[in-house]
Amino acid sequence: MKCTECDGQLEEGYNFCPHCGNPVSSIDELRQSIGESFDKLEEVVYGDALLRLENLSLRLIDIESELDTFILSKK
Repeated sequence: MKCTECDGQLEEGYNFCPHCGNPVSSIDELRQSIGESFDKLEEVVYGDALLRLENLSLRLIDIESELDTFILSKK
């Protein structure tokens, strides 16, 4: 977890930031936890979307190759 004031790294259970002395509240912890969860979810979704795009690109290359073969065989 990071301090909302100075962005310093905090360990679980800290009541005050060891870097700036800012009090750490459970609301701050909850906000941080929710933010981290959404960041991780975004990474997973982005990674999945990239994988799907790569697979689609490979399939399109295969289709293009088949079409080229078909067109060339008709000449």
